[in-house]
This record gives sequence, C-alpha cells and structure tokens, in this order.
Amino acid sequence: MRRPIGWLDREAPGGKRQVKVEFFADTLQWRFRTPEAEKWSAGEPTARNWDELEDKIRQLMQRGHLFERELALVQRLRPPRQ
Repeated sequence: MRRPIGWLDREAPGGKRQVKVEFFADTLQWRFRTPEAEKWSAGEPTARNWDELEDKIRQLMQRGHLFERELALVQRLRPPRQ
C-alpha cells in the first residue's frame, strides 16, 4: 500500500477539514476529519476534492514519483463532470 495523499480543504461544506485518500488495489478510500473530530470518517468527496487529488498526483509525478497508475485510477473512478 502506498502512503496516503492528504491536504487541508478550506472550502469544504460546513468548514475546513483534512482530507486523506488511500489507494487499495483498484479502489480509493476517502477519509475526512474536521478540527473537532478525534477520528477520521468516510465521506463523499466534492468535485473540488477530485480536482485537488488529480493536482496532487500530477505534482508527485513531476517530482519523479511513480503515480501513473493512481492517476489513471482516479480518472476512471471520478464521477462525470457536470
């Protein structure tokens, strides 16, 4: 398992929250945590979260990390844009 990718989502509905995405085989696991929460919880990512994840993966790829497979997975699993 790869190390999760994470960031702080300041534009989340209901206030800022931490976002963590873990890759398991051909699935993604989204986890979120608000400042007052003690534990990570599953949730639905926003369209902006999907954009941010793609940006983070592309940044890692530019730095020489091997994330081509993860980028293809994200693009395949992402809901259609409206």
